[in-house]
Amino acid sequence: MSSQMFPQYSTVKFTDVWDEASEFISDYKNNGIPTSIADASASTLYYLLYARYGNNPIANRDMTQFKYKIFSVIFQYGPTWEKRLDVQSKLRNLTDDQIRAGAFAMYNQAQNPATAPSTDTTDELTYINGQNTTRYTKSPLEGYSILLELLDTDVTEDFLKKFNICFKRFVSSERPLIYVSEEDEDDGN
Repeated sequence: MSSQMFPQYSTVKFTDVWDEASEFISDYKNNGIPTSIADASASTLYYLLYARYGNNPIANRDMTQFKYKIFSVIFQYGPTWEKRLDVQSKLRNLTDDQIRAGAFAMYNQAQNPATAPSTDTTDELTYINGQNTTRYTKSPLEGYSILLELLDTDVTEDFLKKFNICFKRFVSSERPLIYVSEEDEDDGN
């Protein structure tokens, strides 16, 4: 005879609030707080939150306040998370030539041009009579070394931790435990 124990909490779980990404995105887009990340990122975030907090009871007894907490965290930290994901993707997709590319500097000289230069503008002179350039190329070792310093293994963990405030800190059964045995299941109880 086997029995199962079902913990009872005084608040609902994340999966009780949203059990599908489409519901989460709909609430996200229609809650009064401006959206700050794209729909695709919101969908990804839903699954990340589900994986991390799916069976966690929410901190609020008021489900609306819980939703506003979630959407506030997204509004505050979501755009930076989304940009970091984008930058990391671009870094991972650099070609070998792009990794080895270095700085380029151009120095122009204009002796006695027909126009007087201004000190409060960034406009370039239209006349030059001398030019020096420097084009720097990194060695493969240097290029990859710089790339590895810029690559982050994970840019999502810190963002997901921001949602801790939305969930109960100490998760334990807050109501009497309900035990269900095979006999109860067979009897329909």
